[in-house]
Amino acid sequence: MKSAIVLQISIMLATTSMFGQRPPRIDPSKCPVGLEVEQNGSLVAYSGPTADVDQRTAQRFDFKMTNFLPHEIVKAEITAHTFSNKWRLFSVPAPKPDLWRTVDVAFNVKGNSSATRELSFAHFPGIRTFDVNSVTYADGSTWHASSPGACSVAPMGPMRISAQ
Repeated sequence: MKSAIVLQISIMLATTSMFGQRPPRIDPSKCPVGLEVEQNGSLVAYSGPTADVDQRTAQRFDFKMTNFLPHEIVKAEITAHTFSNKWRLFSVPAPKPDLWRTVDVAFNVKGNSSATRELSFAHFPGIRTFDVNSVTYADGSTWHASSPGACSVAPMGPMRISAQ
């Protein structure tokens, strides 16, 4: 009996720590921007005919970028990472997401300032992390991440569901 309770508690703690993990804070020496991503009305549910459900399902995020440099940012290449629908065993450490989508996002982030853009991802399951792969400045210069995940952030906040 005692070992069954210990087993249940250890499974609960492993599961909590595995799913509660977030990427480490961004190192300013490896990433010229600060990032905050919050779910924004995240999943929109549609109560119409079944054929329309896939066309109306999208995740929405408020993506805030803070520019640490005096140069204006005009564009960023961002990759969203999630898990595909293949079967997997979740363990500690947690498995790495195996599905991604890369998008170019137009920004207007003045030097030493912040700006927020809404990003929408249709037909893409729960996003685990966002990476900034590159940043393009108004003068035409470009910064590229030194390695995958060097400039990464996980979305914050609960996923809200609303009907439209």
